[in-house]
Amino acid sequence: MGFHEDPLFREEVITGYLLKRLQPYAVEAFESHFLDCEECLEEIHVTELIIAGLQPVQVSRRTLEDVTLLEFSGPVRLVRRSRELHELSRTVLEQKDTKVLIDLSRVSRIDSAGLGLLMSCYSHAIRNQGALKLLNPNQEVTDLLRLTRIDSVLETFHDERDAVRSFQSP
Repeated sequence: MGFHEDPLFREEVITGYLLKRLQPYAVEAFESHFLDCEECLEEIHVTELIIAGLQPVQVSRRTLEDVTLLEFSGPVRLVRRSRELHELSRTVLEQKDTKVLIDLSRVSRIDSAGLGLLMSCYSHAIRNQGALKLLNPNQEVTDLLRLTRIDSVLETFHDERDAVRSFQSP
């Protein structure tokens, strides 16, 4: 694909990539190109910021009894440099809630940065004499939690009421 011949085409590809609207073959071609191209890498960051600025906040908060439930408003990827990862970090690490439940039902992908953030959030909760638990991860995320043995540290639930009740148990 000739990403540099037509700036408008390149911007359309970058926007499609960031909005996850490209066909798999185009994603592969673009990713292999932009990893080696400083110009495209810089442009993707600028476009990502523009798109992020136009989208609503991705993490919502609601309280169930004395448990703070954090939910994503749409499909997200908790991967390095993603806006959702930054937003979750800001939401959890800048708060003093002691009982936190993160709903992962809309998380389609998570990488080492996402796993690291979950552990940072867990450590933050423990330092505040609290607890952090996970709700509704998909099978891929569940498998990754199991593979990395994070599931031995972070409790995971598939029923919201059971998760909230678990915070009340000694």
